[in-house]
Amino acid sequence: MKSLHHENLVNLLGVVRRKDQVLLVTEYMSKGSLVDYLRSRGRLHVTRRDQINFAFDTSAGMEYLERMHVVHRDLAARNVLIAENGIAKVSDFGLARNEKNTSLESAKLPIKWTAPEALKLNKFSNKSDMWSFGILLWEIYSFGRVPYPRIPLADVVKHVEKGYKMEAPEGCPPEVYEIMRQAWDLNPDNRPTFRDVKIKLQALKQTTAL
Repeated sequence: MKSLHHENLVNLLGVVRRKDQVLLVTEYMSKGSLVDYLRSRGRLHVTRRDQINFAFDTSAGMEYLERMHVVHRDLAARNVLIAENGIAKVSDFGLARNEKNTSLESAKLPIKWTAPEALKLNKFSNKSDMWSFGILLWEIYSFGRVPYPRIPLADVVKHVEKGYKMEAPEGCPPEVYEIMRQAWDLNPDNRPTFRDVKIKLQALKQTTAL
């Protein structure tokens, strides 16, 4: 984490060691997690411009991790934090691994955010992060709802493996929903890169009114 520096990643300032504890000191993100921010403010206070900014900021942080060959493995709105100035930053590298080391251990995985190949085969990559990013986009445009709202958790994987994709949240721009659909391609090779997605979101950001 100390070697990763980007304006859209939560900055690690230092490490404190105590007997059997290791404490991480990070920059202070005063507005809390993205999911709490969306839920507490809702449609009345979160504008279209806010939504596209959060999406773009997250894609920029993830594009940097992609370039650095780091796989996050737990990307979700709960792990994106909002700074005082409203900038979104990717945090919680608790599950992050260097690309070459991605399947060493199996942590308890968040089923609704994890790509099928990662759940079944423990295959993590920047493309499995892209699947999670698609879910995160859905969270942004649904104002923090829990994904797959009408499907019991036990049935989610079965539905997804048959090709089920969530519908677009109300008011979600079609261009953003298309990114979600591409991110949820069952074949990881067909999913876009974070570089591709960042470019698309940057263009959308420039044309999005308040």
